[in-house]
Amino acid sequence: MWSMKKWADVDWTDGGAIWDFLMTQGWVVFVFTIVVGIVLSIIMQRVFRPINRKLPRQVGTLLEKTLLTLLWVFVVVHALRAVGVDLISVLGAAGVAGIAIGFAAQTVLSNLISGIFIMSERSIRLGDFVTAGGVSGTVESINLLSATLRQVDNSVVRIPSEILVKEPVVNVTGDTLRRCDFDLGVDYSSDLEHVRQVLLRVIDEQPLLATDPAPAVQFVGFGDSSLDLHIGAWCRTEDYHKARFAFGKAILDAFARENINIPFPVRTILHP
Repeated sequence: MWSMKKWADVDWTDGGAIWDFLMTQGWVVFVFTIVVGIVLSIIMQRVFRPINRKLPRQVGTLLEKTLLTLLWVFVVVHALRAVGVDLISVLGAAGVAGIAIGFAAQTVLSNLISGIFIMSERSIRLGDFVTAGGVSGTVESINLLSATLRQVDNSVVRIPSEILVKEPVVNVTGDTLRRCDFDLGVDYSSDLEHVRQVLLRVIDEQPLLATDPAPAVQFVGFGDSSLDLHIGAWCRTEDYHKARFAFGKAILDAFARENINIPFPVRTILHP
């Protein structure tokens, strides 16, 4: 440990004595090392600015944080050695405590490893709208331990990285195209081929819907009160909500013109 003079033995009115005390005890080197560390960290951050523009943001951020952490570990070790700190004894004591702390840190370590996998796979990106852990929102940040989602009501939710790896994650905006799907039923007296042609014509007339990939108009089955259909048409991801609203309205308008009925459930009650 430190082998320094007692503070009381120093003549604090003598500038030379103060300087000699700080030099012999390594405090000048300590301060100089910390200052050098600060300067190097600032330089490293400026160097990474153009690099981050070329790399994916998550990868660049992870690389920058890792190098900064290694830099400061090196700086702190050398600064402590300069003032006579016995790092071996400190690390030995920390090792005993670390065994107990390690059990409590399993969750943190699991999230850390999961965060590295997420950043390397790039399955989700900043700005994506995802559903994970029962929460839906826009990805605002991806860190080593967690990701931050902003929900549609503007609230912010932190999702641990472990959940993003262990549980299914639905990336709604992961592609440039998204399909508008509707499940509906028509009256049993309806001509299914006529209904199909009406729906295809509606899709073709919608400016926000695409005909390539081909839309789907499928017969699902015989329901209790209706012939059940599944309808799907593609649109650009950014147009999804606007396209879905216009599509639904156009279906209702077309069914009204063509006298195609969407029946209410019918129940027959028999009295004894």
